[in-house]
Amino acid sequence: MDDIKWLQGKGKLGIKAFFQDILNKGLIDSVLMPAKNKKGNSYAWFLMNKDGFLETSDPIPPVMTIQGANILKNMTKKGESWSKTAVVLRPCELRAVIELTKLEQINLENIILISFDCPGAYPLTHYISGDQTSFDQKFDSSLYTASFETERNACIACNQFTGQGADIQLCLLGASDDGFMISASSAKGKELLQNVDGAKADNIETQIKKRDELMGKLQKEKDEKRQTILDRFKDTIYGPENLLNVFSACINCHNCRRACPICFCSACYFESKALNSEADNQLNRASRKQGLRMPPDLLLFHVGRMNHMSISCVSCGACEDACPENIPISLMFSLVGRDTQAVFDYKPGHSLEEPIPFVVYKNEEFKESEAHYTKRHQSACNCNTK
Repeated sequence: MDDIKWLQGKGKLGIKAFFQDILNKGLIDSVLMPAKNKKGNSYAWFLMNKDGFLETSDPIPPVMTIQGANILKNMTKKGESWSKTAVVLRPCELRAVIELTKLEQINLENIILISFDCPGAYPLTHYISGDQTSFDQKFDSSLYTASFETERNACIACNQFTGQGADIQLCLLGASDDGFMISASSAKGKELLQNVDGAKADNIETQIKKRDELMGKLQKEKDEKRQTILDRFKDTIYGPENLLNVFSACINCHNCRRACPICFCSACYFESKALNSEADNQLNRASRKQGLRMPPDLLLFHVGRMNHMSISCVSCGACEDACPENIPISLMFSLVGRDTQAVFDYKPGHSLEEPIPFVVYKNEEFKESEAHYTKRHQSACNCNTK
């Protein structure tokens, strides 16, 4: 089992020891991960080397302040990293990184992607305003059991909770208090793992079996839970009136667009001159409609965003985290994303080798949806022939 090793160490202390070890050995030059901010009440992203490794670093923080894919996008969009850097990402952040790499927004040269079994995260506002010590204890105790409870919609409805697709995966679910497994799934990951000193674990096969059994049970539960949540939510938004009700509190701030890693356009149509109109135009529209909500085109913005990025939505919930009105926008985009992705049989962030549907063409890929049109077309041709 050259691609799996057992590392000693309890919880986050063991994980941090792993990063300190590969930094000291020169296997990587730097690591990008969250750490406590200066006030100690939240988290920020830091790029650290072996001499500047922060005591306050936290590879698995209880909150997601900024979507990690946005951080890596800002770091590598204009060129590859010149030093070998390990980036620690939640599974949803990892999926966004994979999508952005395929969209040529991230360069993975000299980047090693490391992910983990994610229990979820607290809503940021709850964490900052609550008893952080108690929150931290509950969160850390759930790393091996997946027993974490949160009010964050994206995490409640999440069914992709492992770091599948990363170069290195920290396998925490089902692990014991004295250690955990680490696995490699790429050439870069296996090269790094060869030089990591794993402890001897006579029962590693037992640990793998224990983890697989727990994963299978959790996967079934989470799949069913996600399906139920999204189907129920779909009933509440069906129809124009219900859709307007969901977005009635929206102030059109566009924070959701800025927080979303998949919305990467530097020049957004919805913030361009194309939607700036003179007062006379808006007064005329208000007169025709007997009233015009200001600023206008609120639904156009949300529907346009869905059309633009739903096929690559990874359900990370960054959009809802950024919403000042607490609109359940992550459920909205997860629902639209689920249904859109099902049409193309596509899983965003699943693989770097799987092309994004709108950049490839498959013969007769819309055969089912075009059947009605084809029949009508053939009938018209037969009539013309007669």
